[in-house]
Amino acid sequence: MTDLIAKNLTLFSWSILAIFIYLFIKGLREPTGDAKLIQDRATLRDWYGPEKEGGLETWEPLKSTRKGEYFLFHFIIVIDRKAQKKKAAAFINANDTARLKPGLKLRIKYQGLLTKKIAVADIIFDESSQET
Repeated sequence: MTDLIAKNLTLFSWSILAIFIYLFIKGLREPTGDAKLIQDRATLRDWYGPEKEGGLETWEPLKSTRKGEYFLFHFIIVIDRKAQKKKAAAFINANDTARLKPGLKLRIKYQGLLTKKIAVADIIFDESSQET
């Protein structure tokens, strides 16, 4: 009887160890998809890259917070003399969401020609002022 308990205890401890290793490795992975776009927007000030203006085409909400929402913007930007359709995340205050419309100018920050990182730095609601 004690042998059965000892065998199961060892199996149980190995199972727990395997679960911890799996969760550790999973935590080390870099985010992908929309989560990566949100991370790029959140760390915008920490990485280097040029900024250009683009024209807003469409948008959709990604994630809500107390202070506002993250949106996924689809826009056209000229990189390396080629017009490219791209998407990036932006954080918008809750009271500014009603001001979104197609054709708004966006200030886009990106890294590399293949846009390793890309985020909307500013949204230009009108020509006299710039807001985020």
